[in-house]
Amino acid sequence: MRNVVLTALAACMLIAGAAFAVDEKTVPTAKIGVVDMQTVATESDPAQAAKKQMEEKYGEERNTLEKQGEDLKKKAGSLKSPKTSEEKKLEFIRAKQDLDQKTRNFLRKVEQDEIKLRQDMVTLVFSAAYEVAHARGFNFVVDVTAGGVLYAEQAMDLTQDVLVKVNKLYKEKSAKKENKKSDDKK
Repeated sequence: MRNVVLTALAACMLIAGAAFAVDEKTVPTAKIGVVDMQTVATESDPAQAAKKQMEEKYGEERNTLEKQGEDLKKKAGSLKSPKTSEEKKLEFIRAKQDLDQKTRNFLRKVEQDEIKLRQDMVTLVFSAAYEVAHARGFNFVVDVTAGGVLYAEQAMDLTQDVLVKVNKLYKEKSAKKENKKSDDKK
């Protein structure tokens, strides 16, 4: 009888051990990494190139609009005098409305370009984060700047690795574009 009980107990332990082994295989151990997306978004080569591109494309127009705004502010000061004619006041109002419309159109154009650049940047950063996480064995990566992460060990921080990978992917993508342009010219 004693042998039967010991055999049954050993069988139960084997089955329980097998059940725990199955659980270990189905639920992997989490290896979590963190990335400071704000750092990547501001310090990476594509971010710097986008900033330069926007400045080259819209810098002069922005400066012109700002100068026109300053000129209107100066005119507004001279219109406060009771001696100012109604015609001058109407002229000022029209100029202000015209500047407001130009400014809205300008901001709309800039916003459209920024959205496109942001979408390209997000795609690049996600690809880089995936490749870095996969290469280093992380199965979960969190954006530190999105909130929720109060502390993370330095070994979990993938920011610099992702930044390097983003720059590498950007250079590869730029090289492909240049090669395609040179092939199209031939």
